[in-house]
Amino acid sequence: MLVVKDSAEHHFLTQVDKFRSNPVGWVAIHAALGRRIDHEHLVDDPKTLAAKLAEIKKESDNVMGRLDADRGGFRQATLYQFADSDLMLLFRPHDKDSHDAFYDLFKTMSATMKSGLVDFIDFGRDILGAQKLADRKLLAQLRMRSYEALADEHCLASIPVRRARRDNAIVQIVEDDRFTATYTTGILNKDYDVLHSRTGENAILDYIENAPDIVFLDIHLPGLDGLETLLAIRRADPAAHVVMVSVDTVKENIVTATERGAASFLKKPFSKDRLVAIVEKSPYIKGSKSILGRP
Repeated sequence: MLVVKDSAEHHFLTQVDKFRSNPVGWVAIHAALGRRIDHEHLVDDPKTLAAKLAEIKKESDNVMGRLDADRGGFRQATLYQFADSDLMLLFRPHDKDSHDAFYDLFKTMSATMKSGLVDFIDFGRDILGAQKLADRKLLAQLRMRSYEALADEHCLASIPVRRARRDNAIVQIVEDDRFTATYTTGILNKDYDVLHSRTGENAILDYIENAPDIVFLDIHLPGLDGLETLLAIRRADPAAHVVMVSVDTVKENIVTATERGAASFLKKPFSKDRLVAIVEKSPYIKGSKSILGRP
């Protein structure tokens, strides 16, 4: 049995792509332990985040050990341990008996683990679903990196120091829509350094690394949505100046964003004057222009 831990997401993506043209016969048992990760609970206190992640990893290691013990019956299988602690046993049975044995293992795992955590995947019947799963695993890997960054107390403590020490102002745009991102960047990059993040996961990592002066955060994002991302950023830096952006003005979203510390709300589409006025309201901008934008 091949056991893959390092870059498991990329290895799995490559394997799915290899048998995309002929997926018949490929099956997998997916132990989705990552479904037990509660984002709000996890990021609630960065000081306890590392311990919470360790507990999830410990459970994953225990299940992985039990699967590895069954390698005798599935020597040609590949066992993945993903960054979010999900496990996957990928196998192509050579006959009905080996298929039945593999399915029996799935039923045993389903009976012993929490309901809803174990899936049986037939790639021949749903190769598109397999490709989407591979993409989700890559995004989940990025999310775990963002959690690890949130657990770095020293890095978080230096955010206000780094922001105060630099001469140039940074505006972070968290937006997956290319048109909106290009439009916003085109307005602001003459006067400020602009940092563009396409997902909530990227936004958390970019915020912690760059300590921006203001964040424009779209509510509707792939992976972590804007409200989840806002919570994480505010946990990383309680003084973060975040403006929520959305094409709609759902009252519930506005209330939640306000409760989580958003400074204001910007509705799409917005004008150049409106955007610039909001940037200038950031307590960290104070009329400072980007070094790159100065004559």
